[in-house]
Amino acid sequence: MKYIKKVEGENVYLSLSIKEDLELYTKWLNDPKLNLSFGKSHDAWTLQRQEAYINDYNDSDDKFFFVIVSKKTKEAIGIGILYDISYVHGKSTMGILIDEKYQSKGYGKEASKLLLEFAFNILNLNNMMLYAIEFNEKAIEMYKSIGFKVIGKRRKAYPINNQTYDEIYLDILKEEYNALK
Repeated sequence: MKYIKKVEGENVYLSLSIKEDLELYTKWLNDPKLNLSFGKSHDAWTLQRQEAYINDYNDSDDKFFFVIVSKKTKEAIGIGILYDISYVHGKSTMGILIDEKYQSKGYGKEASKLLLEFAFNILNLNNMMLYAIEFNEKAIEMYKSIGFKVIGKRRKAYPINNQTYDEIYLDILKEEYNALK
């Protein structure tokens, strides 16, 4: 099965997930270094758990699971999610995971913008929030560069490797995003 383009950018597009990529998603979610960046290195993912997770997203009206696909290679390079969607209040939370070999090349930034485009201009939401762990400075700066603003933090919320880190909360409004486009 080929990927289905939901939102397309210059270098990547968001697609519905495909069953053939379950092993790849499971590999990413079990990579301790990759998952350390969002505090999930303690999780253990099986193919069955990953499939149930994606099915839960696909069967839900308040969350979306997208695969981020490179237009050049036609390969999955990451995952983008929207969750805790409230259509009544016009808000959601988002997250992305980019394969380590594709990081620092602009793909995460472009994929984040595509998630915002989908959320704001297709779903008609008004506020998008996300969080990052304070040591993930590269991600925090990338989010700020596309218009997110720091709105607060949860202090010492992530104990990792005998240190504790703050959880940094950022958000962006639809009007701010559209003004920057």
